[in-house]
Amino acid sequence: MLHSRRATGCYQKLGLIDSPGMTKRSRSTQDGKAEGNLSVGDRATLVDTQTYDVGVAATSSARFYRPELDILRFVAFFAVYVTHSLPHSPAEYLRFHLPKPVAAFLGNVAFSGSFGVTLFFLLSAYLITSLLLREKSITGDVNLRSFYTRRILRIWPLYFLALGVAVVWPWGGQLPLKYLPGFLLLAGNWTIVIWGSANSWVDILWSVSIEEQFYLSWPHAVKRMSKRALLPVAIGLVVLANVTRIILCMTSPSPGAAWYNTFAQLDSLGAGILCAVILNGCAPRFTLATRALLGCAGIGLLISCGSLVTMPRALVALGYPCATVGCLCLFLGVCGLSIRVRPLVYLGKISYGLYVFHTLALRLVALALGGRAGTPLRFLIFWCGGLLITIALASLSYRWLESPFLRLKERFALVKSRPV
Repeated sequence: MLHSRRATGCYQKLGLIDSPGMTKRSRSTQDGKAEGNLSVGDRATLVDTQTYDVGVAATSSARFYRPELDILRFVAFFAVYVTHSLPHSPAEYLRFHLPKPVAAFLGNVAFSGSFGVTLFFLLSAYLITSLLLREKSITGDVNLRSFYTRRILRIWPLYFLALGVAVVWPWGGQLPLKYLPGFLLLAGNWTIVIWGSANSWVDILWSVSIEEQFYLSWPHAVKRMSKRALLPVAIGLVVLANVTRIILCMTSPSPGAAWYNTFAQLDSLGAGILCAVILNGCAPRFTLATRALLGCAGIGLLISCGSLVTMPRALVALGYPCATVGCLCLFLGVCGLSIRVRPLVYLGKISYGLYVFHTLALRLVALALGGRAGTPLRFLIFWCGGLLITIALASLSYRWLESPFLRLKERFALVKSRPV
């Protein structure tokens, strides 16, 4: 396996590769000083590449993990929580005597939270593709059996537990049996496209279905294609998503037909893949001012997409791709940022459980309150109570259900990711 030029440069800085004319004495002198001469990017490259010569077994010590992206995962969940816990209609806010512009803005924010799913897709594609590319760089191949084993151990335990509870438990919205085969086959989004919402708290698993469908084929592409060849494939996914949306705009007036359609959601996955291939394991080197600008641009784009909610065709044809661009801005603004707020990192770590349980928690609190939270105090209890119950359920799930499987999953990881 040949080292990249950048990896070779890292080795030379550390004296692990002799530069022309270097004697043993000069090399010994350089060893004590070299590490301090490395940039942050070079240090990362060294960790990523120094396992080439010692074999695959040593890769367990080199993790690909960016804590700041866990914080971004929590942001994605919180956006989805907002869209499911706040009213979308400005009329609901006018009841509290808020000015019309404020009410309209809050309605846009509430609707725009749904694009947290788009951010989840982008992050997932970036992380999975980065891990696959690193594995291929280190071993020369992608072990498909290990990949699918890792996906099963990460996704299936909580996914199928939620389905089982939703089928037998009447509170929070029981899943109708006609939807069950689709969700069991990880195609729940298509059952919603065909029959509409199941009015169950596990409707939220439609996005997990889309991810799992995509990852049935993507590892094969990474295994068989060069890194450069993946770029046009990723661009093709972005094009395919937008073409699908335009066709759906012409044939169906409902935004749901595009929102739950796998092919119409491929652009965010394609954007994540582009980030993984182009950045090649490095973080973008932006100034804080540039990152702040990217963050503001991303938030602004997402909120502006919410203003299209009353124009379904414009929302699908223009709003959805703009939301992907907004999520891309947020990703580029955060990736590589040195922020380590431990509570937020932890909440990002348990974001899968937060996402799965939040609609159940909100429905349970609504039942406890006897229905609609008509006063500001009742709404505050509903909103905060739902969030606290969600965090509690997700924490219990991570500790007692997911963690044992995650520890088992690490045995099949040639390139380690986030520690359990």
